[in-house]
Amino acid sequence: MARPALAASRAVSVLTLMTTHPAQVFTLSDLAERLGVNYASMHAVMSVLEQAGFVRRHPSHKTYELGPAAIALGHAALDRNPYIDVARDEMRRLAGELDLELLLVARVGDEMVAVAKAGRAMGSWVNMRVGQRISLKPPLGLAFVAWDADEELERWLAKAGPDVTPDELAHYRRVVAAVRRQGYSVGLEGYERARLGGLLSISDGEATITAGVGTSSSVQSAIDALAHAAYHVEQIDEGKAYDVAVLNAPVFDALGRPLLLISMAGYRRPLMAEEVRAFGNRLRAAGARVTSVVQGHAPR
Repeated sequence: MARPALAASRAVSVLTLMTTHPAQVFTLSDLAERLGVNYASMHAVMSVLEQAGFVRRHPSHKTYELGPAAIALGHAALDRNPYIDVARDEMRRLAGELDLELLLVARVGDEMVAVAKAGRAMGSWVNMRVGQRISLKPPLGLAFVAWDADEELERWLAKAGPDVTPDELAHYRRVVAAVRRQGYSVGLEGYERARLGGLLSISDGEATITAGVGTSSSVQSAIDALAHAAYHVEQIDEGKAYDVAVLNAPVFDALGRPLLLISMAGYRRPLMAEEVRAFGNRLRAAGARVTSVVQGHAPR
């Protein structure tokens, strides 16, 4: 993989930071400090972004915010990807009917990026902000990779690190089989999951592309710990209660590959098995409706 140009990486980091904090404005010093870039280099990056209209500088306050070119870029992206609006409509409908919070996630290489939200904030997994990125590595993104070819699935499993045990690998493979059967994944609440959610809520979400990593070291550490925790549900047993953190269901493209994930969270109490299935089936049906609009199909 070619090493990315440093200036381009910094420009992407700036735009990612501003996207995840759309209501904030930033001074040059703010940006330099939060992104770990020296003042002179940041000034050069911001000058180019300002001239191109992607950021706007306040004449007296000397602060920066997203500019009109970023708006045009966003509208162009939605025009090119109309299924995002369809997915948002489905999410709003579910959020209104179920009083839950939903997040739409896209796969970008070895990362996932949040592209839309619906429903009121619940202080849960959906602490991710629109524009924020997180690594696609165990246990995260399993509903993305569950339908991948075997070699791609093994590549995802390898990211769990050298300390993953044979029993843990066997568990992940059983979960993959379950997700393929039922059409959605179930993630449980717990200490490690809550820790990751808390870190995401305070993370700037900047893309450190020069290091090939889209999340901070503390978030990465929390993901690694969660990979060894009791997070994914292999089998939903009758009569059992589950402290569900999140359900995930895919939207498939025309080649039968997961294009997006719709995540649903904000459950106020543990759910009985039949409730987990009911919520999961509602979410899977929403994903299927979006899949139909994009003329996609679920793999057999």
